[in-house]
Amino acid sequence: MLRAKSICTHCGCSALVSSGSRCELHPYKTMREVLDKTKTPEARSFYSSGRWTKTSLEHRKREPLCRSCKKKGRTTEGTLVHHNPERQDLIEAGLDPFDHKYLETLCFNCHQGELRDKRSK
Repeated sequence: MLRAKSICTHCGCSALVSSGSRCELHPYKTMREVLDKTKTPEARSFYSSGRWTKTSLEHRKREPLCRSCKKKGRTTEGTLVHHNPERQDLIEAGLDPFDHKYLETLCFNCHQGELRDKRSK
């Protein structure tokens, strides 16, 4: 029996796939695999702490949808909590990186877009 092709689930990709949810250009990787590659040991320690885990979960309950997608008129579940401004900048300014006013919920693809934008500056 033939199955209908579907669109790759990677944000912005319109490739048709016959099996699985991603095309060969956008293989699935866990969020942790992708994010841990870019973190310093100090950042890994911060983001694996019990306090951050609790803060992140609480923030996603307060703001369950991706803020960036919402601004674009899309409804996407938020899966990551992002610091805005960056965590290190908050710490250097003597501000609390656990304060919800410096946090925003993003989906994985928008979070990666934020990181790419910051690296290119």
